[in-house]
Amino acid sequence: MTPEQRYVLGVAYQAGPDPRIQRGMDGGRDYFTAEELEKAAWTFLPSGAQVGLFHGPDDTVGHATVVESYIWRAEPWDLGDGVTVRKGDWLIGAILDETAWALFKSGQVTGWSPQGTGRRLPAQPVVTDPRAQE
Repeated sequence: MTPEQRYVLGVAYQAGPDPRIQRGMDGGRDYFTAEELEKAAWTFLPSGAQVGLFHGPDDTVGHATVVESYIWRAEPWDLGDGVTVRKGDWLIGAILDETAWALFKSGQVTGWSPQGTGRRLPAQPVVTDPRAQE
């Protein structure tokens, strides 16, 4: 019997707002533009590509080895589970260790959730040039 590869691929973060979420638990509505998400994704691998479990302390790091990290640039991809990958979304593929694989197979680990810091900026009004409509 061939051993399982323990490989998983998933959306690390989607570009733009999720229309299914009107307001976050903190009352805000934060998201990355495709351009800002690409910048974040491009710093992930060079900075070590560390993956932990359940947003826990540093001792949860090491249960996954990231082998792929990229921005989706093709047509929408319906994963068949209610998720559609769209242009600009960030995907991560990793090989899980036995502990993380068991959590994944049992449904206790269901996706990626990048940790990081940020600052909330006020929304910028969209200014259109009336001459552009002529």
